[in-house]
Amino acid sequence: MPMPRPTPLAAAALLAGCLLAGCGSARPEPPALGADGTPVVASWSADTLTLAAFDAAYAAADGVPADSTASPLERRLDFLDRYVDFRLKVLAARQAGYDQDSAYVAEVADYRDQLAGPYFTDREVLDDIVRDLYDKQAEEVETSHVLFLLSPAETDTAAVFARATALRDSVEAGLIEFGQAAARYSEDPSAAQNQGALGYLTGGRTILPFEDAAYATPVGGLAGPVRTRFGVHLLKVTDRRPARGEIGARHILIGTSDTVSPDSARAVVEGLRARVLAGEDFAGLAREYSDDPGSGARGGDLGTFGRGRMVPPFEEAAFGLSAVGDLSGPVESRFGVHLIQLTSVSERPDFEAAAPALRQQALRLPRTALRRQAIGREVFREVGGTYDQALVRQAVTQYGEGQARQQILSQGFGDDSDRTFATLADSSYTLSDLVPVFQRMRFGPHPTGEMIEAARAFVDEQGVELALARLEDRDPEFARVFQSYADGVLLFRIAEDSVWTPAKDDVAGLRAAYDARAGAYRWPERRRVLAFRAPTDSLLLAVGADLDAGRTARQSLAGRAGEVRMDTLYVADSTQTALDRVLDLEVGGRTGVVAERGQRVLYVLDAVEPPRDKTFEEARAELISVHQDQVEDAWEARLRARYDARLYPERVTPQSSAAPTPGR
Repeated sequence: MPMPRPTPLAAAALLAGCLLAGCGSARPEPPALGADGTPVVASWSADTLTLAAFDAAYAAADGVPADSTASPLERRLDFLDRYVDFRLKVLAARQAGYDQDSAYVAEVADYRDQLAGPYFTDREVLDDIVRDLYDKQAEEVETSHVLFLLSPAETDTAAVFARATALRDSVEAGLIEFGQAAARYSEDPSAAQNQGALGYLTGGRTILPFEDAAYATPVGGLAGPVRTRFGVHLLKVTDRRPARGEIGARHILIGTSDTVSPDSARAVVEGLRARVLAGEDFAGLAREYSDDPGSGARGGDLGTFGRGRMVPPFEEAAFGLSAVGDLSGPVESRFGVHLIQLTSVSERPDFEAAAPALRQQALRLPRTALRRQAIGREVFREVGGTYDQALVRQAVTQYGEGQARQQILSQGFGDDSDRTFATLADSSYTLSDLVPVFQRMRFGPHPTGEMIEAARAFVDEQGVELALARLEDRDPEFARVFQSYADGVLLFRIAEDSVWTPAKDDVAGLRAAYDARAGAYRWPERRRVLAFRAPTDSLLLAVGADLDAGRTARQSLAGRAGEVRMDTLYVADSTQTALDRVLDLEVGGRTGVVAERGQRVLYVLDAVEPPRDKTFEEARAELISVHQDQVEDAWEARLRARYDARLYPERVTPQSSAAPTPGR
C-alpha cells in the first residue's frame, strides 16, 4: 500500500520530538574500534560504521581501490557525509514500513530473479572455466589415443578399465608401439588409418577429462585410462607448442564435384600458387577463380579468426603459416581444395580482453552444464539431501522399456507415482515429478540408463535452485549488490515522499523563493531559430525557395502538411552541432540543407531575443531543484538528530590517533 505523506504539522511535531530525544539522550560514545579491528568512523542509534566497511562502500560506489586512503581526503570525507545520510534515509524508510509495501516487495523480488541467475552462472559456474580456458589456450598439445567404447549407461566398467590398463602396461614396457596399439586395438574407426593421431588440441576443443589429462602429461608421456562420455581412453602426448592468437587469411577455393576430381582441383591450385609466386595479385585471382561465393567477391578475404572457427585441415594449414604473405600448398577439405595466404597475425589478448569471447565459448561447452550439475550435487550434500537411486533404477527398469515407457510418458508410474525418491531441505520429490522430465527427452539407444541419468540430473538441478535461493549466504558480493539495489529503491520511494513531491507541490514556497531573488533567474541573449525537417532534400530546398521569395514560414508549410515539420529552437551558445551555423546568420537568414542525427534540416534565424528575467513558470524547474536541495538538507538534519548520528572524520585517516569528537 502507498505510504501517506506527513502533513506539515505532523512533520513539525516529528522534528520537535526528534530534537528533544536527541537533547535528552545519554547514548554512550561508541568504541574507538569496531569488531573488525578498524576505527569506527560514524555511529547512529545502535549501529556503527567502521573504516573497513566505509572503504568497501566507497570502493563499490566510486570504483576506487578498496583502501580509501588511496583517494584524496576531501573526496573521502564528502563520501562519508553522503553515505551516512544514505544509511539514515534507508533506516527511516524501513522504520516507516516502506519495505513492507507490496509494490516494493514485488519490484525487489523481480530484480533478484533477474540478477541471481546470470550472477550465479558467471561467478560460480563460468569464472573458473573461463580462466581455465584462457590458461590452456596459451599452449597447443598434440595427442594420440586408443579408445575403448563404453556405454554411458553401463555400470560394470572394471573389465574395460582392465583392458586399457593392460595395454598401457604393454606400451610402457616397450612390447608394442603406441601407434601400432591404436591401429590394432582402438575402437575409434579412424585409428586404422591415423594410428590414433588426433592432431593439436587447445582449451575448449575437446571434452574436459581428455583435455585435462592431455595438459597434465609431458611430451612423450602416457595418460589414462581416462573415462569420457565416449568411452575409456589411453592417450599419448607427442608435442607441445605455444598457441597463436587470431590470424587473418584469404583463400582461393576450387570446389570438387562429380566432374572435378580432387586431383584436378589440386592441379588448378598448384597453377594459381605459381602465378601468385610469380607476382600476380592474389585478390584478383580469387575474384576470378574462387568457388567460394562469399569470400571470392572480397578477393578471398576471410577476416580474422582463432582456433576452432575453420574446418580442421584448413585451420592446421592456415595456422601453420608463419609470416604475413606466406602461401600454403594445396589444402583439401570437404569443400574442395584451397590455396591459403596469411594476411595478419594478432598477439594473444590479455585475460580481460579475451574473457567476453571465452564466456560465450564456455556457455556452449558441455563442461559448463557439468559444472552447474556439480554445484547442485555439492549443495545436495551440504544440506543432507537424500536420493534413492535403487528406487529410481527399479522404477525405470520396470516401466522404462518399450511399450511400458510410453505408459510412463502418458500416465506416470502407476501406483508407484507417489513414492518419494529424493529429499532436499524441506522439499520432497516423488516419481511423478520425473514424468515431465522424461517427456522432454529424446531417447537414444540406451533409454533405461538415460532415464536414470536424467533423474539424477533433475535432483542436481534442484540443488542449483536451492543455491540460487540462498545466494546471499553463499556469495557476500551478491548480497552486497542485491542489498544496494533494495536500499536504493527504498531511498527513491522515501525521498519521493519526503523531498521531491513536497518541494514540487510547494507553490507558495517556490513563489517566495522566486520573489526573494528577483533578477536571479534570467535568459541570456538567445537566437530564435526555426528548424524545418523533412525526409528529402528536395522538400527543404522548396521551403528555402519559398522563404527567399518572401513567403512566411506558415505560408510555405501550408501546402506541405505532413511532409515538412517546423520546430522553434533557442540558441545562446555553441551546441557543437550543425545548429551552430545559425550563430553567423543575420536575422532572416537561413542555412542550406544539413544533416542532424540522421535527419535533413534547414535552419532559419527568426529573431535575436535580448536578455530578460525569466517568468515564474519559466524559472520553475530551477526553483524546484534549489528548493528540493533545501528540503533535503532539512530532512537530513532531522534524521541526524533523530538517530543521534555522529561522524568521526579524523578517523578516516588511519594514521590519526585523535580522540573521537561528535560530527555535525
